[in-house]
Amino acid sequence: MSRRRRKQNKYDMYGIYEIPNYNKPKKKKKKKKRATLSGVIRLLIIVFSFIFVVYAVLFGVKYTMKKKAVSLYDEGDYQGALDLFGEAVSPSLPLLADFDNDIRLYMADCYINIGEYGLACKEYGKIKLWTADKKKNETFLEDVSKKEDIANGLYLYDEGDYEQALDKLLKAYEDGNTDLVLYVGSCYGQLGEAGKMQQYYDAFMSMHEMNSFMYAQYAAIALDENELDKALEYIEKGKQSDDKMGERELMYDEIVYYEKIKDYNTAFEKSKEFIEAYPNDEDGQNEYNILYTRQTNDAK
Repeated sequence: MSRRRRKQNKYDMYGIYEIPNYNKPKKKKKKKKRATLSGVIRLLIIVFSFIFVVYAVLFGVKYTMKKKAVSLYDEGDYQGALDLFGEAVSPSLPLLADFDNDIRLYMADCYINIGEYGLACKEYGKIKLWTADKKKNETFLEDVSKKEDIANGLYLYDEGDYEQALDKLLKAYEDGNTDLVLYVGSCYGQLGEAGKMQQYYDAFMSMHEMNSFMYAQYAAIALDENELDKALEYIEKGKQSDDKMGERELMYDEIVYYEKIKDYNTAFEKSKEFIEAYPNDEDGQNEYNILYTRQTNDAK
């Protein structure tokens, strides 16, 4: 046998591998261990334990943020509350849908309080989308839909679509939301139904004292009737009110007042302040554009 052959068969000390018909022993293959039931259970326990820990940590963070946000909400700091509620609601997790829905209810109410009615509608829409079992939550969803309709009505009112706004706000008022009485009356006033407007204003006055919104509405009526001294009196009283409910309307009434007495320079300055505070208000922007051309040379 050649040296090379020997080298190749160095483990064959006696040359038996060279014997004809000799079968070399085969190595036994190691059997793969089959996954046992206990192993699968152990793996599932690890996975579920991990998920539980993740949810527990996230819930703890979300709960803390919500608690701080509710404190700001109770203090009337709606923008500050919104910032924290926004952090508390993210990320949205399926098993915490009810918790997140409660946060979104707060957020929608915050948006209403700062006059962002369109954003309030969006939050109500998200609540309906994330409600898991709709059959079990019919009452809850019905309540959310009613609140969404109110927010939508206020949004339409804000946009100047008084006919559509009245349809939603009047229904909500008749369903027991008596705090909408001024908006209902104002819608009737904007649609030229002064009798019905006065009816709802009287209903408000029977339950409440005058507020800035009411002063703004009476100022607008006085301006329409060219009772300018009375209009100015209502405007000044409205500005002195503690509430800010009618602040926007009072600012607009003030522009119209100075325009009617032909003090265009002051009216223009008031319109400038108005569009800075409410840049999306078309009526305010129109007044600004008109008054810009009516200023005297000294003011320009």
